[in-house]
Parts: sequence; structure tokens; C-alpha cells
Amino acid sequence: MEKHDSLQIIFIRHAETNYTDIADRDPSDGELTATGEQQCVALGEKLKDLPIDAYFTSSLLRSFKTAVGVCKAKSDSPLLEICPELVECGCTPGYYGCSEAYLQKYYKNTKMCEKLFGTETYEFGCEAFEDNVARAEKVISYIKNRFSYGNRVAVFSHHGFLEYLIPVALGVQPHVFRFALDNVSMTVVDFCRDGNAVLRCVNKQG
Repeated sequence: MEKHDSLQIIFIRHAETNYTDIADRDPSDGELTATGEQQCVALGEKLKDLPIDAYFTSSLLRSFKTAVGVCKAKSDSPLLEICPELVECGCTPGYYGCSEAYLQKYYKNTKMCEKLFGTETYEFGCEAFEDNVARAEKVISYIKNRFSYGNRVAVFSHHGFLEYLIPVALGVQPHVFRFALDNVSMTVVDFCRDGNAVLRCVNKQG
């Protein structure tokens, strides 16, 4: 992944999680385990020297903390953009993750990404197949419109939603192929100048 002439997206699943210590968050918004915290550090070490132009994370804490593990390993403390459209499928209806202020307790250089559906409030669904396809299409379209060839973007999300994001990026129907994505695994898609999308690796361990 060191040299590329494409728009490259690294899709990363969050680290190991439990749901017994959710504090003031929704029951769907789990916390990392001690092993998960260690996985974040190891992932950061793995990616610390890889040039990455932008970082996007789900607003659920487990995804955000995984992204922070990478950002903190970088020497320039890069901006981490919070994208609630990346939350896991089947979250509690109406729950779109943690606020910007809440997440800034863990990493200061973070802010909310613009709302991808153009509404003043978050109003997307995350339960029905069609809703998740629409979310995935919005995310991929946004990245492709904002960035260009030679850029590399890291997207931190969840197993269920990555099963939509990756196929949509490749231009195929979600759930035709199922992805068994491990914690902190990386799946890389290149958008090439000839119009093709190339799956570079699947479920590569950090």
C-alpha cells in the first residue's frame, strides 16, 4: 500500500468490544475491552508511517477509539472526522452515536463531518437493507467527490455496515458476497483512473 495512483480507501473494522460498560451511552454503543485497547495501539504502530490523507469514523465509541489509536500514532495529530452515517446496522432507532463534545474527551482534533443526506438532523435508517445501501452509497459518493487519485482515506466502521460499504465501493450488490471481517482488520479498495474498482486485500490483520 506504499505507492498508488488511485483513490484508495482503507476500510477498518473496530477493535474487540464488550457491552457491559456503556456508561451514559445507548446499549448499542459498546466499549472496547482491554484486548481491544491493545489492538488499537498495535494498529496505530502498523499504520504510523503510511501516508493517509483523511480519517473518517463512526460516531460509536468502539469505532472512534480504534481510529484514535491510529491518529495518536501519527506525528502530526491528524484531524479525525466523525461520520454518524458509518454507524452499525441495527442500532437503536434514532440513536446516531456520541456527540462531538463527548468524543473530544478522547481525542481533541476531531469534528463532525458534514451531514451526508443534506438534512439539519440525522434522519437516515440503519435497519432495512435499502436504508443501509443508501447510506453506503452516500458515504462512497462523498469520498469519491471530495478526494482524487493519489489520495488515501481511512474509514473506521463496523462489521455489518462494512458488508454494505465494501460491495458498494466495488459496484456490486451487498450480500451477494459475505465478508467475515475480524477486529481491526483492513480491507482496501482502489478507484483507478480507468474507472475500475480493485479489491486490493480483504480482512488483512493490522
